[in-house]
Amino acid sequence: MSRGVSAGRRGSAGLGFAAIALFALLACSRHEPDSTPDGVVKLWLEKMEEATDPHAAHEAFELLGPKARANLQDRADLASKMQGRQESAEDMLAQGRFGLKFRPKSMTSAVQGDDAIVTVVGADTQTEHTTIHCVRENGEWRVEPELPDLAPLHHREELEMDGG
Repeated sequence: MSRGVSAGRRGSAGLGFAAIALFALLACSRHEPDSTPDGVVKLWLEKMEEATDPHAAHEAFELLGPKARANLQDRADLASKMQGRQESAEDMLAQGRFGLKFRPKSMTSAVQGDDAIVTVVGADTQTEHTTIHCVRENGEWRVEPELPDLAPLHHREELEMDGG
């Protein structure tokens, strides 16, 4: 009878080890949202929908690539000078100029080295589609939305003086 108890203990120990191994395998195979280009675009779009919340705006900003972060920082610096109060780069996101005009139904990505193009398609494939550029930075994918360059400051001052 002691053999049955001993065998039962070994069996449950083996099952426990198998359960731990399976859990570890599943944990390792689960990807972070920013581990793929389409994953980071999906997460960024979700955060942009909530961008009026400062925490969501911060998280959305952190998902941007270096060029987009630098562009928004330049915009924040200019806004701070013009308004006489400190603006953050994240504040530039919260003003709602980003996002899609349609609800995404599918996303596909084409990766080439550390660059990727994510194609986002809505319900109407003829009119609801766009592409979003992503870059890999320190092993994580980041979104590089198309942002217009800032006009040089002296050009903006000329425009303001001319009334345009």
